[in-house]
Amino acid sequence: MSETHTVALARPWFGEEEAAAVRRVLASGWVVQGPQVAAFEQAVGALHQMPHAVAVSSATAGLHLVYLALGIGPGDVVLVPSFAWPSAANMAARVGAVPFFVDVDPRTYNLTSAALQHSLRLVRERGLGRPRAVVAVHEFGLPAPMDGILETANEAGLMVIEDAACALGASHQGKFLGHFGRAAVFSFHPRKSVSTGEGGVVVTREPGLAEAIRTLRNHGQEMHNGRREFTTTGFNYRLTEIQAAIGIEQLKRFPYILEAKRRLAAQYFNELDGIGGLALPAQSPEQTWQTFMITLESEALRSRVHEACRASGIETGPGAVAGHAGALWGGQFLQPQDLCPVSTRLATCGLALPLHAQLTPDDLRHVSSTIHKSMQK
Repeated sequence: MSETHTVALARPWFGEEEAAAVRRVLASGWVVQGPQVAAFEQAVGALHQMPHAVAVSSATAGLHLVYLALGIGPGDVVLVPSFAWPSAANMAARVGAVPFFVDVDPRTYNLTSAALQHSLRLVRERGLGRPRAVVAVHEFGLPAPMDGILETANEAGLMVIEDAACALGASHQGKFLGHFGRAAVFSFHPRKSVSTGEGGVVVTREPGLAEAIRTLRNHGQEMHNGRREFTTTGFNYRLTEIQAAIGIEQLKRFPYILEAKRRLAAQYFNELDGIGGLALPAQSPEQTWQTFMITLESEALRSRVHEACRASGIETGPGAVAGHAGALWGGQFLQPQDLCPVSTRLATCGLALPLHAQLTPDDLRHVSSTIHKSMQK
């Protein structure tokens, strides 16, 4: 490897097709939400076989609007996995609800029905509010075990929302994500397989829910007999025509991106399997591999591997955060004996490795070799 060569942790695959699409939008003079956004919505909806898709400025904005459209607010508790990006917890708090953190499985990094049942008991014992919804995060592109989550949610009277920010194109037990909950959100951040820079899409089977989200994303306005009426207090959570045009071209690349990432993930398994002190993620044909994260046996070892990679021109980073242990939420709703131990370990000992469609097999071998050497010190 060249001394100046950097192996990027993540890198969107943009080409001339995206550049040409942007030029067409700029030449048209119509750069706010319009026909390109509508076409992008249709393409994402078709990909997941969902009748309604609403483009928004980010997946976080999408979660905010879903909570509002479902009537989640003060007095409600929203159960969220601790090991995840904090959007689901943050947006629950923003609508006045209480986020309650649930531990995850050590290899899939996803919620389990057993952990959900345990957290529901704690919520009720402590009188934190009415358990109203659970957000099933499909972490790093691997679908959560929805049968058990749905069974527990139905018994408890919980609405199910899918945070599929990392899991575009993923299916579970023969059904695309989005078909399990009231709504699902997708992200098009640069670390995702398909990127529009920033952006998100909400999908749902419910026409009323979709219409409410469309109204909320656009200042709360509706058109009646050619007149603009503001029917609720909304937001400017719109996606631009420029972003949508990029997204349309990105979706054309998506099958090749997904195939490349699955091939590279398989190479990681081949090259890193059997290393003492290092745990690999769960292998599943349903995984779409937004991130490939290994777990080291200690925080010190994680730091050593991270520094070895950095010295060799390899970008690595944390996989996600343990929301329950952070400065914002730490200790607010949980007593020390109730901390989510798996989430804590994954956040402190997990290391995300480079994985993107432009990563070469030689780059990956360089990563694996560096990890091997650092583990032998």
